[in-house]
Amino acid sequence: MPQTAAPQKIPRTMRALLLTDHHENLRDAIAGMKVVERAVPTLKPGQVLVRIDAAPCNPSDLLFLQGKYGTLKTLPTVPGWEGAGTVVASGGGWLGWWLTGKRVACGQQADRDGTWAEYVVANAAECIPLMRRVPIEQAASLIINPLTALGLLETARRNGHRAAIHTAGASQLGRMMLVMAAEARFPLIHVVRRAAQVELLKSLGAEHVLNSSDETFPQQLEAAAERLHATATFEAVAGDTTGTVLNAMPPASTVYLYGALSEEPCGNFNPVEVIFHGKTVTGFFLGSWVRRQGRLGMFRATGRVQRMVIDGRIKTTIQRRLTLDEAVEGIQQYVEHMTEGKVLLMPHGTA
Repeated sequence: MPQTAAPQKIPRTMRALLLTDHHENLRDAIAGMKVVERAVPTLKPGQVLVRIDAAPCNPSDLLFLQGKYGTLKTLPTVPGWEGAGTVVASGGGWLGWWLTGKRVACGQQADRDGTWAEYVVANAAECIPLMRRVPIEQAASLIINPLTALGLLETARRNGHRAAIHTAGASQLGRMMLVMAAEARFPLIHVVRRAAQVELLKSLGAEHVLNSSDETFPQQLEAAAERLHATATFEAVAGDTTGTVLNAMPPASTVYLYGALSEEPCGNFNPVEVIFHGKTVTGFFLGSWVRRQGRLGMFRATGRVQRMVIDGRIKTTIQRRLTLDEAVEGIQQYVEHMTEGKVLLMPHGTA
């Protein structure tokens, strides 16, 4: 059951991390943020005010800081696509009233301030009430990574694919997908960049792991894809990686592009593969997948993810917890050590 907290007094102002300009250089983009005092936002019907306890920094947040994400906001704004905390006020409506006092995970795609603040406005219908045994730090990353992993696997299986390749195997999302794919008995080829990551994934139970730094990687990938009949790729890197995996896959395969970690345009395509072998590239956007699920579908999906967290089958590794004052320095460090885990912004303190 969702957990309810005691009512909290709401201040008139709050502290938040503010972005005033986008910068293509990521270090400049991060360094340009500053902690400011901001009015606690007012609510409209159907909205709730969430006191944020923890909010992660994801690759999509970094793209947003650079102005490269597909959804941008009016500047200045507070970044942060997701987080978790307690609903402390409602703008009206039975759902907002019911959520008041409860712990929730929430996302923020609208053109208003995000979760890197002490408080955030969320749509009541898009909040995820948290089960009692879900730790708030795990709840902070409950939406983007686990639901993307779930959505990609569901999409591939619905479209008749019997196995897939994942190009970000060592990522937090990749480790969750490893578990979900194994439970579904859906073979997955995990692509990583370093030998240490090969050993890491094998220690977690992965059977098929390939190192993209190996000279013979394209040949290894083609052989594995043919053997497992992997006709889907979950592609998070972009750049030449997209073409490399597309070229290696069997005929009538599909690349589901859901990220651009390289920050480069997709390339390295052999047009013969597309024209004569029926291979395609399509996009996967979590927001669109969520809307297609409807309320009942999302209730089931978020319930499944929470149970997996409670049972310890999936988790988000956290390398550091940051106050708002530590955020700029901590996010800079995160960029250099992303595979070590997430950094969490804790607007009300890290105790």
